[in-house]
Amino acid sequence: MARIAVLLSDRCHPTECQGECQAYCPPVRMGQDCIVWGEDGKAVISEVLCIGCGICVHKCPFSAIKILNTPEAAEDEMVHRYGLNTFRLYRLPIPRPKGVVGILGPNAMGKSTAIRLLSGAERPNLGLYEDPPDWPEILRRYRGTELQAHFQRISRGELITAFKPQYVDVLAQRTGVTLGAYVEEARGDTGRALEQVGLAHRESVPLETLSGGELQLGAIARALATPAGLYFFDEPSNYLDIVQRLKVARLLRGLGERSSVIVVEHDLVLLDYLADQAHLVYGEEAAFGVVTHPMPMRTAINTYLGGYLRDENVRFRAEPIVFTAHPPKPPSQRNPRVTFGALGKAFPGFEIRVAGGTLYKGETVGIVGPNAVGKTTFVRMLAGAEAPTEGKPPSGVTVSYKPQYLRATGAWTLNERVSALAQGEAFDHGLFTRELVPHLRLGSLLDVPLPELSGGELQRAAVALALSRPATLYLLDEPSAYLDSNERMNVARLIRRLVEREGSTALVVDHDVYFLDLLCDAMMVFRALDTRKTRGEGMGPFPMREGMNVLLKDVEVTFRRDDESHRPRINKEESVLDREQRSRGEYYYEAG
Repeated sequence: MARIAVLLSDRCHPTECQGECQAYCPPVRMGQDCIVWGEDGKAVISEVLCIGCGICVHKCPFSAIKILNTPEAAEDEMVHRYGLNTFRLYRLPIPRPKGVVGILGPNAMGKSTAIRLLSGAERPNLGLYEDPPDWPEILRRYRGTELQAHFQRISRGELITAFKPQYVDVLAQRTGVTLGAYVEEARGDTGRALEQVGLAHRESVPLETLSGGELQLGAIARALATPAGLYFFDEPSNYLDIVQRLKVARLLRGLGERSSVIVVEHDLVLLDYLADQAHLVYGEEAAFGVVTHPMPMRTAINTYLGGYLRDENVRFRAEPIVFTAHPPKPPSQRNPRVTFGALGKAFPGFEIRVAGGTLYKGETVGIVGPNAVGKTTFVRMLAGAEAPTEGKPPSGVTVSYKPQYLRATGAWTLNERVSALAQGEAFDHGLFTRELVPHLRLGSLLDVPLPELSGGELQRAAVALALSRPATLYLLDEPSAYLDSNERMNVARLIRRLVEREGSTALVVDHDVYFLDLLCDAMMVFRALDTRKTRGEGMGPFPMREGMNVLLKDVEVTFRRDDESHRPRINKEESVLDREQRSRGEYYYEAG
């Protein structure tokens, strides 16, 4: 058993505390230097002298310390460590000569570290951060393994890698650079890459004017245009609609037929469809991560949902995640909550019309469809943030709205803190503190300035603030963006539980089929009425299966249930089941 002491340096503020971690440490009281102050004035914890009592963990006013006993993490398998009391990674994913390998696991578990090590951007130090080993020593560690040949190519400079970064919205900060010029930096076939992702007509457009989805596709195009032997794609689905996700999945599968591809992705439907095998990553957030041995894709996802690694005898999830069918509720059990009339909005070059409908008490309704067909405009009209040109939003309805883009919206641009935003009279402070903060793991983030939060942390905070406002109608625009798979499923179950308990209604715009399957009772479907997307329409709400059938028929994809986990899975094109379901008009899986 290894004991790991981790100090979250960004949370340690020694000038704002009384040194409680040192003052209450039993070994320190016995005269041992278990906790001392480093050159930067922050705590340094001796893992050798630490007795694992956990007193410092509870006494630290900023939750900056983690003391962990990790029987799963064998020290001789440590790949990289950044320093004393910092994150460490055990094992690495194994690239294949050809094919797509997936990496699946929560955020802050070392997936990005693994990519940097495999790409050669950083050399593995095998835990020896004070005296990092040279390449001959690293190659001796991996002698006789598949990684030996990989690191030999890196050490000789023979392996060229291409990398699609996780956060593509930062590309918009490159003012004056066109999409074509950005992709040309890869020194490959720019025109073909842009054509593959459907952005050939946007080649001369500056990056700062592109939407989030276009930036994502542009980053993917640049990676595809790079002549490389190993390709890394970090979360390629963010900001993309289901049509674009499937298109990207087919591109990456085609790339894997001739090259080595590694994909980090939290959309489990997408990862299941494009990857051949996967490595799971488990551990403790910001403390340590353990990469499992490779598994077939279906086994990897079912193991991830079940939360138990049989080969390693490790349980990393308290309860398995279970998918169930959501049959329509009988009319006698459905009480109308919000009724809205037909709404329309005209912009220069685009107009959207949405048919009127009824939302019922205790139900969550998903809003699905391609990007740029009016989903966000419809939600903004209901929220009162966008005035319709036709019709009126429902009156007498209290609305709580979480916008799609947070960093460019209202208070989220200020140097404010989550705890301060939640102090207003419009918030249910009891619900926020008692239920939302612990379930969304916000305790350590409440007093962090908003600009310092990561994309996922900011998203969880925004969802918590939206749900803590008492409302008749909750409007949540892409609440799964930047969340890892665990967080997405946790948020889905939390929203569903609160809406049912409070008897309110929620409209949720999203593109993750797993997320929607866990969350929704019904579905609204948006579609373009012409190929240039100058007109859009919104239909529904439909019962869940009927709505998904309308969407998937347009997308020309069929889904089935997995026999073991009952999760939705995409059928291979022209497979027996695909043809049978198409012939019956059943594009979504059977209700069961």
